[in-house]
Amino acid sequence: MNKDLSEIQEYLKTVGWTILVAAIIVSIIIIDLRINASKPKQEIEKTERIDITNARMGLVELYHEEEIQPDDYIVNLKLAFLHEILKEYDKAEVNYEKALVKSENAPFAIYKAAMFYAKQKKYESAISLSMQFPDIKDKKVYEMKARFYDELADSFLSDKDYTNAIKTYKIAYKFARNSEDTIKYKTAQKLAEAYNKYADKFIEENDPIHASIMLNNAIEYYPDAYAKYKLGIIYQNVDKIKSQKYIEEAYEANPKIVNLELYNKLLNDIISEYEKSGEYSKAGFYRLKLENFKRKLAGSNIYKDDMEIKNINIQKVTNNIFIKKKYRLLFELTNNTKYPIDNLFIKIIIQPRGEKNIEIEEKIVSRNNPIPAKKTTKVTIPLEISKNDIQKHCDIKFLAKKSALSEWTMIDYLTLRFTK
Repeated sequence: MNKDLSEIQEYLKTVGWTILVAAIIVSIIIIDLRINASKPKQEIEKTERIDITNARMGLVELYHEEEIQPDDYIVNLKLAFLHEILKEYDKAEVNYEKALVKSENAPFAIYKAAMFYAKQKKYESAISLSMQFPDIKDKKVYEMKARFYDELADSFLSDKDYTNAIKTYKIAYKFARNSEDTIKYKTAQKLAEAYNKYADKFIEENDPIHASIMLNNAIEYYPDAYAKYKLGIIYQNVDKIKSQKYIEEAYEANPKIVNLELYNKLLNDIISEYEKSGEYSKAGFYRLKLENFKRKLAGSNIYKDDMEIKNINIQKVTNNIFIKKKYRLLFELTNNTKYPIDNLFIKIIIQPRGEKNIEIEEKIVSRNNPIPAKKTTKVTIPLEISKNDIQKHCDIKFLAKKSALSEWTMIDYLTLRFTK
């Protein structure tokens, strides 16, 4: 037990080094990506050669250090790490094996070597080595085991070996529950993803029963919107109430993945079935759900003919001879829907013929000043445009959206005349 604890202490001392080196390398890569984005191919290749040269210089120094401190297994872990970076996997493996021998299978050496074998898809070596993790109740050991089994499961999943991937993610999850919350959350998410992909395989094979089992397992570990939506699709011709429940939950989590026409039809079908069977209270309940759904759609999406722009006019405000001329764009906006608009962004793209485009974005409607259903409001937007930017005529586009995160929707496109 004392030996195990001393090995854990050794792990705590050395893990900092690995994190630091990894952070430095990642930082270099990020910086290189930013710099290289605008560099020609020859310069990028030159930068890559410099990075490889630096790594090789680091190897020379470490091999010299190994000669001075032949019993220090951390040096071999550093060497293995750099050889991995350089994709020299045979040399990396040699140094991981040396680290294991020198450390007498210290937990951190086991962890690093096992992770390497998992990435290389040398499953027997990885699993055999993982069996040598100390069987003690220690948070750091649990974390190493969770990360290792997570990595091993990733490799199985990349091979489309869903059975082994799921089994291994479950082992990772068992250890992750005794580790950091972030590790537990990430592992649960990956386990759900594996179940999702296994379900997709069954869906392709036209096996909805096994697909639904996999999807139900997925949402036990993580409330995945895609899994719920797929369940909703599977149940739509078998159990419409269950289908509606799953699709509604998926829509609440991620509206973009839901086929809105399908969901609208499903609700109408449920209402129709209850009305035919004389269960009018239940039909009324789902009619309220349908109305609520339509309200949400109206509050977040813009559809054709929802809005109308008319009486557009551009007026000159100032008449000075300096560079800038001030104008204002006036128009009337009509809400053609049966719901109020209480949030609206407008984008105006002015396209002077033969000149560069001018774009203006404004939030023109808020909860404090909504546009009621079937009502019209007057809008004024100030414009400050160089007199050289416009000709007598220009094209103008009006786009709108109801949420800052939504996509823009075209609501009008026409030609206007500027007053010189």
